[in-house]
Amino acid sequence: MTSIILIASLMSQPALAAVRGSASASSTLVDQDRKRLDARNAMDGLLKTSWAESKEGQGEGAWLEINLGRVIDVTEVSIWPGNLAEGAKSFRENARPRKIKLTLSGARVGPTTLEVQLEDRMHRADIPMEGRGRVLRIEVVDTYEGFVFPDLHIAEVGINFHDSLDQILPLVKWLDSDAAGRAHEGHEKSVREAFSKIQEAEFGDDDSLAFLMDQAGDGASYVRNKANQYVDAGYLAAAIRPDPDGVEALRKLKDPNAIPALELAHLRLKGDRAEEMQEIIEYFYAYQTFIGGARNNIPNWGTTGWELGAIQSHGEPVAIEVDQYGNLLLADTGNHRIQRFNREGKSERQWGPEAGITSEWFDEGRTFYVSGAVPGDAAGSFLTPLDVEILPGKESDGFAVLDAKGRVQIFDGEGNGVIGWVVEFDSSVDPEVGGEGYLAWLPGKKILFVVLGRDFVGYTLDGEEVVRAELEDGTPNGMEASPRGKYLMLVYGREVIRYDADGFRFGAIMGEEDLGIGFEDMDLTLDEDGRIWAITDQGWAMRFKKPGKLEYKIRFSEIDLVHPRIAVQEEYIYVVDRDRIVRLDVRQARLDEAAAAAEN
Repeated sequence: MTSIILIASLMSQPALAAVRGSASASSTLVDQDRKRLDARNAMDGLLKTSWAESKEGQGEGAWLEINLGRVIDVTEVSIWPGNLAEGAKSFRENARPRKIKLTLSGARVGPTTLEVQLEDRMHRADIPMEGRGRVLRIEVVDTYEGFVFPDLHIAEVGINFHDSLDQILPLVKWLDSDAAGRAHEGHEKSVREAFSKIQEAEFGDDDSLAFLMDQAGDGASYVRNKANQYVDAGYLAAAIRPDPDGVEALRKLKDPNAIPALELAHLRLKGDRAEEMQEIIEYFYAYQTFIGGARNNIPNWGTTGWELGAIQSHGEPVAIEVDQYGNLLLADTGNHRIQRFNREGKSERQWGPEAGITSEWFDEGRTFYVSGAVPGDAAGSFLTPLDVEILPGKESDGFAVLDAKGRVQIFDGEGNGVIGWVVEFDSSVDPEVGGEGYLAWLPGKKILFVVLGRDFVGYTLDGEEVVRAELEDGTPNGMEASPRGKYLMLVYGREVIRYDADGFRFGAIMGEEDLGIGFEDMDLTLDEDGRIWAITDQGWAMRFKKPGKLEYKIRFSEIDLVHPRIAVQEEYIYVVDRDRIVRLDVRQARLDEAAAAAEN
């Protein structure tokens, strides 16, 4: 406990003056705690402190000036915009610079000026700036408005952040000394004590957590104090690194309240270490969502999310099928599961394990997020399911599922897993292209066809491969069986190409004269009577008596759809768009259309 008190007292002392440097500003805010947020805060090496201006408005015209204490060669100026004291929360609440003008002066050569626009996100803006000078002036031309407070903040300014070793070398040498070793031992003890105190307390310990967050985000206290003795202004942010002991303690605690400190740590790092810290932050955000619990009131027909009844596509198409009883089966791609919705639009069952946190996605990872089912390669688990296909039965329908790893799994009418196998394929299957994997059951041939990229493979339901070919037209963006189940209809842009069951390319059977022009994505399906239906991303639904013979078209949506996927039964159209199922009563819609036409 003594060591925690010692370091806490060091933290409470005013920072020692840097070897060289000073700062001034157009105005200074005195906050509600009567604390002056003056210009020195923008050169103290700490990210949780900031300079804030106090004039009326959002900070346009304000300026901050850093006197480096001597003439130096500048190759880069780093700026941490905004109030970062509470992470993303305080960043959004307060104004921050949008467009700035940098002026480097004080050398025999003329001043160097540069105008830069900053992104509106928590980040370190590393701005290349070749020049020589003593004084760096930052003028705020335009700002991003604070959601709560109008005062503009800049947390820190650094010089040559990526090339500062020579300037911080005295501190580096001290860190290798015996005195630094002894200071680090005391620091480690303080971190252990704080960690233990949090774990032992029933509801944690706020002071201990604040200590660990301070060390993780703004560096170990003993390092900060020595940095202020050895390092000049402009280089303190480069000299002070996140405390690895504090970061590790927070990582083990998994307390989402520590996210702001981890975000500050991330803003101090570069390269691989910055990427590693970003992964930790993403995990913490996902964990925060997960432990917050599932929402209880998911609307019928879905909404974005991970709970049962919610859908998570991450922008990918979400395949949908309807069984003989009107239940909808949906390949919930981003949630790594299959869901079944009843006729009222309520999800009543899922296939896949329980919810959890994952970064799995196709062959490449994505940011950590909560998934409705933890992805996996065990029976009954999926990794990015791409398509689901109904396998009709006399009393109930089974189904097949294809995922991005090329795994096919067959389920019986009760939803029990029967058999599974892995498709060997040479094509790459990638996200962000609108779908690259499809299933189609040809009852006339009793073959389940799989398309992965350009690979075209047919199987019996026992998993025996009976057909293999390469698609001449490349990767399709849709596939459906023909009305009598004898051949396959593959969608390519604004054409539908017939492929026979042996992989032979018959040719185009539908084109722009049938489907229209101007759309970029479409999907096909068959209704219970074997009629062909199409949906385009322009919002048109079409029914065909046979391929190329349009029966009628109807406006399904007044707005464009995103990778729509369609199922139809009893003249109800179901389309998945933007993580929801949209339903249309075709009979009623046609009556309304006819009435409107008669009235006009």
